[in-house]
Amino acid sequence: MRRITSVFLVAGLLLPTTLQAQSLSEQFEGLFTFGSCGEPLCLDVDPNFHGSHYLPGAVQGQNNLLAFLGSTIAAGIGNLPVGSATSSEIFTFVDGVPVAEQVSSGPIFAERGQTLGKGGFILGSAVSGISFNQIRGINLSDVELTFVHQNVGDAQLGIPDFEQDVIEVGTDMSLDILAVTVGATYGLTDRIDIGVVVPFVSASLSGESQARVIPASGGSLHRFGGTPDNPIFSANAQVDGSASGIGDLAARMKVNLLQTATNAFAILGEVRLPTGDEENFLGGGETVVRAMGVFSSRQGNFTPHLNAGILFRTGDVNTQGVIFNAGFDQLLSPKATLAIDVLGNFQVGEGFEFPTEVVYDVPAGQRVDLTNVPDVSDSIIDLAIGGKYAATDNLRLVGNVFVPLNSGGLRASLAWTAGVELDLR
Repeated sequence: MRRITSVFLVAGLLLPTTLQAQSLSEQFEGLFTFGSCGEPLCLDVDPNFHGSHYLPGAVQGQNNLLAFLGSTIAAGIGNLPVGSATSSEIFTFVDGVPVAEQVSSGPIFAERGQTLGKGGFILGSAVSGISFNQIRGINLSDVELTFVHQNVGDAQLGIPDFEQDVIEVGTDMSLDILAVTVGATYGLTDRIDIGVVVPFVSASLSGESQARVIPASGGSLHRFGGTPDNPIFSANAQVDGSASGIGDLAARMKVNLLQTATNAFAILGEVRLPTGDEENFLGGGETVVRAMGVFSSRQGNFTPHLNAGILFRTGDVNTQGVIFNAGFDQLLSPKATLAIDVLGNFQVGEGFEFPTEVVYDVPAGQRVDLTNVPDVSDSIIDLAIGGKYAATDNLRLVGNVFVPLNSGGLRASLAWTAGVELDLR
């Protein structure tokens, strides 16, 4: 326990938080702020008459498009991978006495049923690079949004004519994450492991957007500047910012319930605390609880494993999920282990829904698509391919890449992890 406490103290001293005047979420909103009033989509007209009629909060309520993009970014940050902690030795019980056996170094992001054994201690550190470039299959360089006017006059949307004015926004943005994690796992008993993971996250947001007002008639009241006689109907916005600091801390426990010479079953519980600054895209902004059953088998140097369970978030959106990890690790040589897994996080419930189109009353039946981002599930399926190399008896080098197998949520075409594990016995 003193060792685990030391991990927290060292991380707290070495990983300070970067402070800045404007958060990344505020800069993200800046991609949609074109007028002089300082609000997204607020136009340069009389604020007592039309200035705020394009504010997303007034137009599309709680499920507006900007809130969807922002919450999806937070969920993507909250799903940063946390590695497993396994040893190149496992313990089987002979006449009630734990006996160590040499096996592969284990999976990288999945779990196996064996525990470290009483007093076992693994300290690890890894760096992960993630460049988010897609949202629900649409490139972040090609996201299109259309904002419609609030119904302010007649009960029918579209009367008067200026209610048919729309703002089209095209964005080109990128979000890069570099996460450094320090983790420790300790064998509290022969069958119980406890662990903590302290992440340090650096987030960089950059992008630009182009907006234009598409008036329904030549005499539109809406503009980004100028005068009624010389209106400015198009505008650009740019952002470029970064932040760094502590991410969402994780604490976990694994309890081995069954162990034979070839098979093992355990239950694992993990809690991620919202210690990362959500406003700077350093954390998910909600507590996440993961509970799952862990089964692993051993057939010579081949070790398959299966993990399945539930995930619960305290936030209002997509609060539950089903997690499923299946794969194997193979001892290729006394020093090298290959690890391959399919990692799934399947959305339960409706998730974050947003309006995809608006139908005008006048002209009757006229439709406006609000975005090219599809309204689909944000379930995530990834292929993890990696390996471990035993540089010494106690030190292992770890490498892994993630390849997405579907297009749900905020994704990177490729994410990588490199790290070290120190087995202290």
